[in-house]
Amino acid sequence: MGTHLKALASRTNPKTVALFPLSGTVLLPGSDLPLNIFEPRYLNMIDDALKGERLIGMVQELEGENSTKTDGLYKIGGLSKVGGLGRIIQFAEMDDGRYMVVLRGLKRFHLGADINVTTPYRQANINYEGFETDIDIHEDNTTPEALSATKGERGALTMAMKSYAKTLGVQLDWDNLKQIPLDRLVDQAAMISPFGPADKQSLLEAKTHEDRRRLLIGLMHLYSDTPDGDNETIQ
Repeated sequence: MGTHLKALASRTNPKTVALFPLSGTVLLPGSDLPLNIFEPRYLNMIDDALKGERLIGMVQELEGENSTKTDGLYKIGGLSKVGGLGRIIQFAEMDDGRYMVVLRGLKRFHLGADINVTTPYRQANINYEGFETDIDIHEDNTTPEALSATKGERGALTMAMKSYAKTLGVQLDWDNLKQIPLDRLVDQAAMISPFGPADKQSLLEAKTHEDRRRLLIGLMHLYSDTPDGDNETIQ
């Protein structure tokens, strides 16, 4: 499955994409994002996507940004300048007309200028410069987790997750979490953790998994009620 997904992500390079703006939500490569679609314009977007390559561009709305502005080369108009390209891998229509879909993250993109369309949903130009290695996350991980990451790297993340989970009052299956490769665990935790939109965007735009892991650990300690301890360091 990993080889198939990597090949799919590698050859899927649309120059334009339908946009689903959603504050507080990011889509990382190799991760799945469940969505509850109910607005008519986005129901239309899903219908159109299912007729084609089933691609959606997830991007965060910028808080308080309503007018078009230019940020470097990118005309972003109230949207974050980096988003995630996703492919619909599951779809179900509810009795009340809602769609329940699951997006699989393929790779990140830079958001360019809007394009003139007659659809009720927004579409824009995109490019993937700087995100060429995103497809590598789709590879099957055949290396035992114990050999693929140092004990300190895993331990620092686990400690931060336990502190943050305690603050949120949630129970986690630590035995199952141990089986998830470190990079995937970081990405999944980054997507589901209820951080603010700006923090979510920073996690999405992190250049490497190491950068994302360090940022995630710092945010978890920052958002936790319990201190991380004077003798703890982020590995």
